[in-house]
Amino acid sequence: MTDPQSPIDKMATAAAGVSASVQEAAHEAKPAFERLAERLSDSISDMAQHSRDTAIQTRHLLAQKTQQATSTAEHCIQQAPFKSVFIAVGVGAVAATLVSWLMRPRDH
Repeated sequence: MTDPQSPIDKMATAAAGVSASVQEAAHEAKPAFERLAERLSDSISDMAQHSRDTAIQTRHLLAQKTQQATSTAEHCIQQAPFKSVFIAVGVGAVAATLVSWLMRPRDH
């Protein structure tokens, strides 16, 4: 004859079975999670490398554009030095006017 189990014993048996099932499922899923983690790591590394490459290309492009602008400005100054001086004086006057206008006290 079988001994009738108490509800607590039944719950303990069921909990042990569930715990064993969860541990088995975790053990079986571990390689899949490791592969997923490795793929994510590779993807993040690829994105980081792409970002570095893009930053380097952007830096080179910016240096090239700056050199072009400097070269163009030098050429314009050499071709028309008086015009360049007048433009610089005008830009300086506008900048000084803006600064003095922004610095004056405001009456409300």
